[in-house]
Amino acid sequence: MARGPLPGDGVGIQVPVGRIGADRVHWQTIFDARDKASIYRIHNGSAHSATDPGNAMIVEVDGAKRTIKVNVGTSVDVMGKRIRVKAGTGGETSRVEGWYVLVS
Repeated sequence: MARGPLPGDGVGIQVPVGRIGADRVHWQTIFDARDKASIYRIHNGSAHSATDPGNAMIVEVDGAKRTIKVNVGTSVDVMGKRIRVKAGTGGETSRVEGWYVLVS
């Protein structure tokens, strides 16, 4: 007897808007789909001051060996089937904060 796909097999994480709160050790998944790539705008809104420049955000798209660095106060649009973020270096804490929004 042939089995069809299980419920939820074709469903990926696709939240149109969300907050980022990641550290240097664990990746936060923004988008994870099997079939269709999407474009997300990712913003690094980490707190910074004259004495603390804040952390850069590291963005990984589709498990790439090369990552994208997003400095504090800047945004980047990325397209992929799997998008993850984590905190980079630069700030006094080990966290990074920001937001993301589905562009298309």
